Amino acid sequence: MKKIKLLFFLALFSLLPAILYCQYVIPVGSYPCALVYNATNAKLYCANFGDNTVSVINVNTNQVIATIRTGTGPVALVYNSTSNKVYCANQQSNDVSIINGAINEVINTVTVGSYPSKLLFNPATNKIYCSNSSSNTISVIDGVNDNVIATVNVGGYPTALTYNSANNKIYCANTDDESVSIIDGVANQVIATVPVGRTPNSLAYNPDNNEVYCASWSNGRIHMIDGATNQKVDSIIYGNSGPQSLIFAYNNRMCYVNFTGDNIKMISGTSDTIIASCQFPVGTRPYALSSTFWADDFVYCANIGSNNINAFNTYWNNFNTMWTINGINYPITIHNYGHGVYVTNLWSSTVTEVIHYAIEEQYSSKNGLIPLTIYPNPAKSYFTIQIPSDEKQSSLKIFDLSGKLVRIEELKKPADKEHRVSTYRMDPGIYFVQLDNQSSTTKLIITK
Repeated sequence: MKKIKLLFFLALFSLLPAILYCQYVIPVGSYPCALVYNATNAKLYCANFGDNTVSVINVNTNQVIATIRTGTGPVALVYNSTSNKVYCANQQSNDVSIINGAINEVINTVTVGSYPSKLLFNPATNKIYCSNSSSNTISVIDGVNDNVIATVNVGGYPTALTYNSANNKIYCANTDDESVSIIDGVANQVIATVPVGRTPNSLAYNPDNNEVYCASWSNGRIHMIDGATNQKVDSIIYGNSGPQSLIFAYNNRMCYVNFTGDNIKMISGTSDTIIASCQFPVGTRPYALSSTFWADDFVYCANIGSNNINAFNTYWNNFNTMWTINGINYPITIHNYGHGVYVTNLWSSTVTEVIHYAIEEQYSSKNGLIPLTIYPNPAKSYFTIQIPSDEKQSSLKIFDLSGKLVRIEELKKPADKEHRVSTYRMDPGIYFVQLDNQSSTTKLIITK
């Protein structure tokens, strides 16, 4: 399959090192509109609304390795990490296709409500929740037997879903009746309905204060719902510029929201206030947000009006660290893993992966980050780490592309400044290496 590769450099003011971007354009099905990553088999799944298929992408080669026929109008995906399955909501046939992640085939199809639009996986109970916008219901699918075990009546036109891991609750934003339904994850019943502003369209959970944030598009408000009391505790009003997407960034414990007024704002996860000094202009009609949460500390914003992506580093949180990635075509879904980010290009029927690397992989030593030297790289049976001379004894962490910690290596005594690591039982692919007392990473490639 043809793969288009673009390389270009961008210097980011005096605060950042030069950046290398690698851009890969992957042909998929018609009107790609949803992405999900399967950490078990290192594959990315793309729902193609226009031709009723799901494309399976090998993230190590950026090639489509399978095309799976689904129901009509696939529009949402979710990954079940417990049983290695991918669930696909089909909006026009009112059903959910269940894909076995080991063989990449549909093994079952279950009927749900009318116009399914979003999916959510509950890891505590191995249940999948499907919001059915036209029937005002949530279908609950058992993750073992793959059958609908409950149908929950919620508010008008349910869309967005989020999960509260602290107390096993599911939150559903009801667009037409200005409310959020709270569902008990064990009983699968609505235990509270919280009134919010007009047209709630996005939800995000903050584990630090056990609150759920709800964006109301029509009146520019962000509402906070207490996870313990099931009551609205606060609201942030920001004019009439409609908030489109919400995400909680785990690296700096902040919530980010993009507004149709072409900007991103940062909400303090502790004080529930917009931080006025951290507001970022982005492209036209920002639509989707994504963030890396384990190594790079980046937030990405996909802009459907200007056909590009903005990225900025949350470590610095100022204008100088933001840059623009062009060559995107009506991006409506953005998904990241490791150092890369995937985005669906709706009009060109492609998926673009953008990988960025600092030419000097780490920030300067004045920021407390220490560079690593790895050789040989690419590696086969082993690789060697050169430990910086001022590094105290610690351990080395190795992550795979999904951000999963796959190995911890104890470093040798400080007098020995090289450490040899065996690649035994490590699959070929891209990994990221990190000292346990540092936040930056160094790329490692393992070959056969």
